[in-house]
Amino acid sequence: MQLLVIKISVTHANPEYALLGKKQAEDRFTPGDWTKIRSLAKGRKVILLLPNNEVVLTTVNIPSKNKKQLHQAIPYALEDTLAEDIENLHFAIHQKTALGDSYVAIINRERLDFFIDLLRKKNIPVHYVLPQLLAQPFQNKGWSILQQSTDLNGNQPVTVRLDDFNGFTCDKNLLSLFLTEQLEKSSPEVITSNIESNELPEDLQALTLVKADPAIVQYQSIEQALPLNLLTGFVSHKKESNFNWKAWRPPIVLASLVAAAGLGILSWQNNQLEQENEQLDQTMDKLFLATFPESRIAGKGQSAERMRINLSELKKSQIETVDSPLPLISNIGPLLNTYKDLTLKEIRYQENELLMVMQSPNLTRIEAFKKEAATKSKLKVSIKSSTTTANKVEAILNVAPLDAASIKIDETEVQS
Repeated sequence: MQLLVIKISVTHANPEYALLGKKQAEDRFTPGDWTKIRSLAKGRKVILLLPNNEVVLTTVNIPSKNKKQLHQAIPYALEDTLAEDIENLHFAIHQKTALGDSYVAIINRERLDFFIDLLRKKNIPVHYVLPQLLAQPFQNKGWSILQQSTDLNGNQPVTVRLDDFNGFTCDKNLLSLFLTEQLEKSSPEVITSNIESNELPEDLQALTLVKADPAIVQYQSIEQALPLNLLTGFVSHKKESNFNWKAWRPPIVLASLVAAAGLGILSWQNNQLEQENEQLDQTMDKLFLATFPESRIAGKGQSAERMRINLSELKKSQIETVDSPLPLISNIGPLLNTYKDLTLKEIRYQENELLMVMQSPNLTRIEAFKKEAATKSKLKVSIKSSTTTANKVEAILNVAPLDAASIKIDETEVQS
């Protein structure tokens, strides 16, 4: 099988490609334009590699020989561990044996639709979609640990492929922590990596080290991951229609005639409504003069506006306390716009406080947001709870207005 492997960056620009086949065991990714890549797609199976942060890889054990029941049960078995509603997610599932672990790849449906549509617009067919992690070379009974380029936040991401269908991404400083649980389950015999042996976790330094290049992709390593194809069972909502409009031309013409007749009926009904509306205006004028005998009506249909003004003046004399989230939202909104890397997942309001579920790349950004909310937006923000995973932090924040004393103290601290 001849393969064209396309790798898309986080910004979806400057795609890279590699050519593989049984006679071409490995190739180096080469930057290219879409015209060049499209010319290479003919006669080859196209594999699209997505950024690792777009796809979640996991395993779940549900003993079942019925594939239909298995595919129905797995999303609900994982529901509590996922940040998004399962209705918005697509699950690709591969079970090696009938009663063994099921390997699962999860992606947001709209995002997968976006990537498929991106290549469709370039007239490039897609046969397989995988995360980039499952394309990195590795040895049987071994792990693949590759350090990637430093990201925009100064982090050093490391991608770890544990087997044909499983792996994860973490910061290099957290590698030992993330591998601890894996080492308790099993230990590899060989490590494929571009990291020096003495920089690996201590438990791995004594193992055989095979040097690897992140820019190299191998036919065998990527072929083994193809059963976990994200396109399996996915139905795109952006497929171009092949509908034959010519066959439906007569019914469309007939429908147009019916619509024209309907417009005539609507015109007659509109005239009837205008007459009824005029009668209603006259009735409202009489009611207004009866309610406010000292008032005068300046023109036709002005009674409703005058009544609204009078009622507004009456309300001004009353003291009301309105419990509304709008003041808090209007204060916190501009600050949210300045923190582009924070994602608001959920917001609730109760007793003059906002409860916000935020997703951040790290806890430091949450703390910075909390401090600026006090100094710039005059809001009291407290972290109710937080959960840290490999590449994100999800925190629940309480947002409330600062009392006058707190505002004065904060302003004094800022001035000093």
